[in-house]
Amino acid sequence: VGEWRQLVSATGWQPQGDLNWNAPGFAQTDEHPVVGVSWHDAQKYLRWLSDQTGQAYRLPSEAEWEYACRAGTRSAFSFGDEIDTSLANYDGNYSYNGSPKGVFRGGTTPVGQFAPNPWGLFDMHGNVWEWVQDVVHDNYQGAPLGGNAWVEGGDQSRRMLRGGSWLYNPRYLRSALRNGFSALLSNDIVGFRVARDLV
Repeated sequence: VGEWRQLVSATGWQPQGDLNWNAPGFAQTDEHPVVGVSWHDAQKYLRWLSDQTGQAYRLPSEAEWEYACRAGTRSAFSFGDEIDTSLANYDGNYSYNGSPKGVFRGGTTPVGQFAPNPWGLFDMHGNVWEWVQDVVHDNYQGAPLGGNAWVEGGDQSRRMLRGGSWLYNPRYLRSALRNGFSALLSNDIVGFRVARDLV
């Protein structure tokens, strides 16, 4: 939220959707993930951030996102095949694979509240769905082999989301789960994560 607030202050950006990113219906601080931003809004932020820093920022590709989420693991989640609400922010009224039920927090949690995955990345499971660069395709047949974003073909009006959210049950938080929505979508369960090109 704090990083998004810098864009708003610098550019006067105004949301196009119904949700106010600054008052999404639950308490948040600058340490919470921003919500209420569409895929197109995320692109504006990335262009602005790249201009401000002189670095090349972008959304991760879907392949990069899953690689980072798994962090070398092959289980349903980076921490194993079971989950509970001490590990991630999701609707704890539901369980997965025999895991116990837990709390339902009713909104996002600050980044860093839960332990990171084995590669030090926070909230890869739950909290907010995360936009990736890729266009929606029904499967991986024909996907780029090098991990690049798949932006040709498919449904050009929709983009992929990964990771699940605070409002969803834990099966949606699995490393492999894919979800696609309109690139215009902006609500209280969707945010994004940035990647930076190193060369």
